[in-house]
Amino acid sequence: MKEYALVLAADLPSSEEVLHIVRQVGKIVDGVKVGVTTLLQAGTGILGQIRDMIDDRPLLVDLKIADIGFLAAGGRWEGTNGKIIEGLAETGATHVTVHGFPGPLSVGEAVHESRRSGIGVLLLPLMSHVGAGLFFSREVALAQVREATYGAGLDVPFPRDVECNDVTDGILALGEAIGVEGYIGPATRPDDLKRYRSITAKPIWCPGFGRQDRLGRNLEEQFREWASIVGSESAAIVGSAIFKAPDPARAAADIVEFRDRAVQM
Repeated sequence: MKEYALVLAADLPSSEEVLHIVRQVGKIVDGVKVGVTTLLQAGTGILGQIRDMIDDRPLLVDLKIADIGFLAAGGRWEGTNGKIIEGLAETGATHVTVHGFPGPLSVGEAVHESRRSGIGVLLLPLMSHVGAGLFFSREVALAQVREATYGAGLDVPFPRDVECNDVTDGILALGEAIGVEGYIGPATRPDDLKRYRSITAKPIWCPGFGRQDRLGRNLEEQFREWASIVGSESAAIVGSAIFKAPDPARAAADIVEFRDRAVQM
C-alpha cells in the first residue's frame, strides 16, 4: 500500500453509482472501500469489476465482521468468521474489517482465515458515532484480556508495557497479540489516534474526513494533523468530499494535493 494512502469510500446507494465513481477516480486514489450495503445489492461479483478498474490497489470490504470464532478439537477453526472471510477469497478483496469486541476466538479465527485467503484483517477498536463510548469506554485491564485469550486456548504473545484502561485499549492489545494487519481509527478524534499509535506501529486506516469532522477543521487541516499523528503506514478514507463533488475526478486530485502537502510538512 502507498504511504499515507488515500482510499475512496464508495458509499453510494446502488452498484451502478459505485462503479461509476470508481471508473472516474479509481486510478487517482490509492485504494477503494466498499460496504456491506453494496455487497447485499450487487453480490461479491462487483469486487472483481472494481478490481479491474483499480489494478493492484487495495480493495477494502467494510463488513465489520462480528460473529463466532470456534476452535474445534485438533486446532481446526470451524466458526462463522472463517466462513465469511473464506467467501471473500478470489473476489479481488485485499482487506476486510473485523470487530474486536466479540473476543479472542472471533479475532483469532478471522486472522487465521485471512492468512489462508490472503486478505488482511483491519480490526475496529473503537467507533466514533455519538454513544459509542457506552461500551467501548468500559474499564478493562490487560490482565483480563490475557486471561480471556489464554482461557480460550490461544497462546499468543501480548505486547509488554501497554497501558490498558478500557475496551478500546484491550482490543488494540488483543490485535497486537493475535497479529492483525492493521486497525480502523477515527480521523475525527486525534487524541484517540495518538492512543492507537502509543500501542501499535501497524497501519491505521482512518475514516471521518470532510463533513464528518466535528472539530471545525477543513480538509487540509485534517490531513495535516492526521499525518503528524499516524505516520506513513496509514490510510485516509474519504467519501462524500469526492463522490458528492460536481467534478469527482477534480476533487480527488485536489485531495491528493492536500495529502501531499500535509505529509511534506
